[in-house]
Amino acid sequence: MAVERPCRLRRSILSVPGNREKMIEKSRRLPADVVMLDLEDSVPVDQKDEARKLVISALQNGTWRAPTLSVRINPMDSPWAYRDIVDIVEKCGRVLHTVVIPKVEDPCEVKAVDYFIGQIELNCGFPSGRIGLEASVETAKGMILVEDIAVSSRRLETLVFGIADYTSSVGAPAVGVSGHGEAEDFYPGHRWHFPMSRLVMAAKAAGLMAVDAPYGDFKDIEGLRRSCLISRGLGYDGKWAIHPDQLSIINELFAPSPEDVERSLKIVREYEKAREEGRGTCSVDGKMIDGATLRLARQTLEKWKMMESLNRTEG
Repeated sequence: MAVERPCRLRRSILSVPGNREKMIEKSRRLPADVVMLDLEDSVPVDQKDEARKLVISALQNGTWRAPTLSVRINPMDSPWAYRDIVDIVEKCGRVLHTVVIPKVEDPCEVKAVDYFIGQIELNCGFPSGRIGLEASVETAKGMILVEDIAVSSRRLETLVFGIADYTSSVGAPAVGVSGHGEAEDFYPGHRWHFPMSRLVMAAKAAGLMAVDAPYGDFKDIEGLRRSCLISRGLGYDGKWAIHPDQLSIINELFAPSPEDVERSLKIVREYEKAREEGRGTCSVDGKMIDGATLRLARQTLEKWKMMESLNRTEG
């Protein structure tokens, strides 16, 4: 059963290496909906501890343009994950919004982080349940269990598709320099349609958001645009970015259009009018409004209102 979760704008999620101080400082001013400070893949093994300290200092000091701050910890089967959780949540629990768990292959991993954070909240006097979780599904094993992962914790807000590691886990050829979705036109169709659809269905059935993997070639704007259109067409709410130049395109393509907003307003207004008049049915532009249409309209308006609120804050 879906549970009540915080409403967050997640069109663009900027991944920032936790060991790169200049990049972290620059990210404070960038127009990302989420800044995710990364302690995992972007940080060399011999810099894990120093990166954690740098991320803690960055969260404790200074302000951010992004409304949501997140940290991607190291995998739960690594020697760094427990210290990532303890140190970051204890020291930054009042400003941190979510924790991203990478390479999730079993719902127990999400539950473990949930319990861990819950104990820290009790010990530190933080509001219970305020810090959310995001599970990145990046392997064949994780995809097999994605429905169970999606309902593993009340803290869970988002499922993320990790294309590079998923490619490796199924033994498919990596294409492009980074393997993050570029140069995919060699296959007759979209080769990741099935896992992406499976993840988004699991997410939405559990009341979660779904976020797509980054597009690796940040200089290929048209390729990024195609990638965004595909994932949005499948029902994804947003996309990771690995470079600031990608943010404007991602924000644009995952935002509802003015036409979407106007139609959604008409649907909600007509529905409310019909309910006040005691009518069982109603229509807009000659088409009947059913429950699914109404839910989609309300979701569109909710996203639009969050965008408007963000614009007013920045203005």
